[in-house]
Amino acid sequence: MSDKNELLPVLIVGAGPVGLSLATALAQQGVATAVYEKEPTLNQEIRASTLHPATLEMFAEWGVAEQVIANGNPVRQLMYWERRTQELIAQFNYESIAADTPFPFRLQCPQHILTRTLKPLLQQSPYATVHMGHELIGFTDHGSHVTAVFQTENGEVAVNGRYLCGADGSHSATRRLLGLAFPGSTYQDRFLLIGTDYNFRQHYPDLGPVNYIFDPKEWVIMLALPDLTRVVFRLRDEEDSDTATSPAALQQRLQNFVVEGQNTQYATRNTPPFNILTTQLYRVHRRVADTFRVGNVLLVGDAAHNNNPMGGMGMNSGIHDAHNLAPKLSSILEGEGDESLLDQYNTERRQVALEDVQSYSEQRFKDMTAKSDAERQQRDAQLRAMAADPALARAYLLKASMLSERI
Repeated sequence: MSDKNELLPVLIVGAGPVGLSLATALAQQGVATAVYEKEPTLNQEIRASTLHPATLEMFAEWGVAEQVIANGNPVRQLMYWERRTQELIAQFNYESIAADTPFPFRLQCPQHILTRTLKPLLQQSPYATVHMGHELIGFTDHGSHVTAVFQTENGEVAVNGRYLCGADGSHSATRRLLGLAFPGSTYQDRFLLIGTDYNFRQHYPDLGPVNYIFDPKEWVIMLALPDLTRVVFRLRDEEDSDTATSPAALQQRLQNFVVEGQNTQYATRNTPPFNILTTQLYRVHRRVADTFRVGNVLLVGDAAHNNNPMGGMGMNSGIHDAHNLAPKLSSILEGEGDESLLDQYNTERRQVALEDVQSYSEQRFKDMTAKSDAERQQRDAQLRAMAADPALARAYLLKASMLSERI
């Protein structure tokens, strides 16, 4: 049996939610770990913000669930609306799965809050270090170990590690340096994210903390985060990106949405300028790398697979990669397992990315973007039927919570 403390560390490229989760999982098992992040500070984006019950169970295993939950907004219901009529189509309550998980809720905890929760906890561990301002520019796999080269403000730094794990996002330098293809496609739809502290319940008093608002031209997703409301609009095909993100256009888009929610009680209300705290315009992709493993180098999270954000599967599936990989690395370093475990990781997680995550995300995207009356009516009828049947509602929420095996 090996002493893991005497071995070279596992090198992790990227201090996003997946990289820090992998480091947390490894450190919890006593594996020496070093995280290297290209940027000097943690990312501020709020694009990914949902943590599902299955993921919270993993955080509990790693001893960090309490701290993560304290910094998020627990959500106990999902609501689906028709924008044209303002009709509530269906509501799913997480109490339906209270007997299935110790965390019968989804947590709205944006990635910039999650990483700022995990990093200081990780830095308290004797098994982990985090190095900011280190950009991966090359590596050599020697078979017995990997030498990674990072560019820093003080020049190049070479570091030896037993394994190198690329958790460096969609534009992964690790994947590029491996020469791996990233086949798939880019969605035509563009996503406009607006973060504001405006209270939309003044106009839509029945809104819940998570709302999917269907519309064939401009669907909307509204999520209540701990410090703001995150509103995502579909940009219409004819809209110019620069024009749509101008301050005046952002104000007008929110104003139009609010006016739709005016009723007799609020008809005379003058809406002040919205306090817009953040905006992001982005496209989304559906891609899976040819392999998640090449020798001693492995890919996790967005570096390995991308999917559309409907249903909040992206960040979660990356954290699930970490949950799968960490014990396999630990077992090998302990001398109990062999390298075939890493091939097993590749097979298991590629299959999940290709079959489970992509399939679920695609169905949710299809629901949001349905255009014909027939498609919309069929979708609404199915959602109503599932919400009205306790067994179907439970199954729906278990799948949405990434707990399908418990159905």
